[in-house]
Amino acid sequence: MLDIKGKIFLAPMAGFTDKVFRRLCSRFGADVTVTEMVSSKALVLGSAKTKELISFSEEEKIRSVQIFGSDAKIMAESVKILQDEFEYDFIDINMGCPVPKVVKSGEGSALMKNPSLAAKIVEEVAKVSRKPVSVKIRKGFDDENINAPEFAYILQESGASFVTVHGRTRAQLYSGKADWEIIRKVKEKVKIPVIANGDIVDFESAKRAYEVTRADSIMIGRAALGNPWVFLQIKEGFEKGYVETKVLPHMKIRVAIEFFTQLCSEKGEKMAVLEARKHLSFFVKGIENAAKIRDKINRINNATELLEFLEELAASLEKKESFVDNIL
Repeated sequence: MLDIKGKIFLAPMAGFTDKVFRRLCSRFGADVTVTEMVSSKALVLGSAKTKELISFSEEEKIRSVQIFGSDAKIMAESVKILQDEFEYDFIDINMGCPVPKVVKSGEGSALMKNPSLAAKIVEEVAKVSRKPVSVKIRKGFDDENINAPEFAYILQESGASFVTVHGRTRAQLYSGKADWEIIRKVKEKVKIPVIANGDIVDFESAKRAYEVTRADSIMIGRAALGNPWVFLQIKEGFEKGYVETKVLPHMKIRVAIEFFTQLCSEKGEKMAVLEARKHLSFFVKGIENAAKIRDKINRINNATELLEFLEELAASLEKKESFVDNIL
């Protein structure tokens, strides 16, 4: 039986949570990692590019593949393919993605408007899956369709082993405030474990989220971008009652260098430079002259040059921090 209680999940984020980033977050304390969402249809059609998304590192502890689709039979067929070709701990079904292209196809969060189809999908997938099946949902589709508690109950009855709830509607996308009370209502409605997601960004918010939602576990999304320390600090907070680890600017760049080096090894230098830009923009956030640094990074097209720039930046930041410490 898979034990996910009290664990910290790294949320699946398209374009961000590839193997290299998941490895980094695992090193800093993420207990559960989930792939970027994978098209069940593409898997069944034998897409090599899609299968490339399903690659895990040794550092990842509890591993999951997230699939999406709106055809129950194809979803089940994709799981048969996955379990014959890959090693993972559970299947996660995406019923929360708010992206227009996905929603227009009746997939992702659009399924929250179609509980009978959602139930059929979970039923068919659970029937063939040798591993537990979880589902990621939202508060509801929009303010007129807030149905997370009832929807989660249907998923439970259809065979879901646990459910993750993002406390925003599809209409909200990632704006506004996450509703933790709705997650608590889901927890009260179902017997299966519930993972709370949305606006959990540090130890204090993680602590409050547990208190309000009474969830079994928590999931960190955008707060982990450029900040893998968030997992370490949350765990530290629960263990000690306070957060001891402070993240200095030069530390962020040193870890960014490590991340970029691994990206080069995994994807090749040309692709790594392009992929790194979006990640590095988060790593430099909050650093003095961040806009200028981002602009410089986005103009560099060579891996060696980018590494040299990051090394120089880390050294200058470290020197500045040391100077300030000496004065104080």
